[in-house]
Amino acid sequence: MEYIYRWILRDDTFAEEVYVKYNFTKLRTIGIYKAASKTRLARWAGFYALELFFLLQLGTIVWDLATVLGDIGLFGDDMCILAGLLLTLAKKWHCVLYIDELSECIEQMQTYHEHYQRQGEWFVRRMRRQNLQERMLQDASKLLATLLASCLMVNALFSNGETLILRAIYPFSTATTLGYGCVFVCQAFLIVYVLYSMVLIDCIGAQALSQMALLFCMQRKQFELIGADLQLPPEGALHGDRSIRDQVYSAIASHQQLLSFCNRLKRLYEPNIMAQFVCSMLIICLTAFELMFAKGDPMQMVRFGAYMLAGFYQVFVWSFFGNRVTNMSTGISDATISCNWIVLADGLKKDLRFTTMRSQKPFVIDVYWLFPLTYETFIAILSRSYSIFTLLRTMIE
Repeated sequence: MEYIYRWILRDDTFAEEVYVKYNFTKLRTIGIYKAASKTRLARWAGFYALELFFLLQLGTIVWDLATVLGDIGLFGDDMCILAGLLLTLAKKWHCVLYIDELSECIEQMQTYHEHYQRQGEWFVRRMRRQNLQERMLQDASKLLATLLASCLMVNALFSNGETLILRAIYPFSTATTLGYGCVFVCQAFLIVYVLYSMVLIDCIGAQALSQMALLFCMQRKQFELIGADLQLPPEGALHGDRSIRDQVYSAIASHQQLLSFCNRLKRLYEPNIMAQFVCSMLIICLTAFELMFAKGDPMQMVRFGAYMLAGFYQVFVWSFFGNRVTNMSTGISDATISCNWIVLADGLKKDLRFTTMRSQKPFVIDVYWLFPLTYETFIAILSRSYSIFTLLRTMIE
């Protein structure tokens, strides 16, 4: 029982580093290394070999897409898969291009992590709870990816060599045992590689937003502790000595630095989130369209149902953590009001007033000023997807 408890909480790695850093180091398993200019040639060769394999498989799907332009059902099938593959390619190259800046942000999170570990028991408990939530997010993502991979492969496994995992056309015959076996292995590897890359990259982004929300929560507690052990003087000057001034000024400076850091992280992930929402809306719409055509075919319904669920999940995760960041950022104004400000000197009260005014404006992760990451955006994405699906169905009918 103790082993199971420790496996669930995994306390052995909590004290060492922030969990997102652990995932960030795993990017090397898909060939992405920080300080790319200093990376050994063999590593770059392996990365480009995987990219070439990916593009060749992508080309076979595009080839099939070009031959089924007159069949709306088969066209939608290819477009579903193509959208997911292109999304993976975009996210992976976003990591490659911004790997050094992303590494700096992860190191900054590690610095915050080490700082708040030394601040007391409340901070450690709060960080431990957030750590567990991020691990649960990772496990849920792996479970969904496994489910999706199984749904994509199971139809081909029981087709006796008649159906490929993904619709594609190759320059050789897939009707022979050798040809079908090679294609099956290549497509199975492609699916595992794509889903593994997507889970890893998405979890890093979601956990980065989770850390942003946690840091705002820590900031709130830091402001709440201002003057907590001070009493209102019955007469004479209010508290304004060096120690309390340092505490107030440290909290204010930390708040400004956190806002700057969060703005940098938001700008860094804007291309990633934009690609995610556009492709997810397309995938949800197309899978709903394919489900309409798959009536009476349970294998296809399960396949596209799992694919639609993955699209829902990805949009929801980004919206969930973006909404949490917004809510946590406004809590700092409540903390400055609820702290023991009445015992402070007038100058310190004025400084806290400016922080209160600033923190009343929530920190919103708005993607290119087009839409914020909130629950309302999640509902809007679903609404737009349904509207496009309805339009396509009307056109077909």
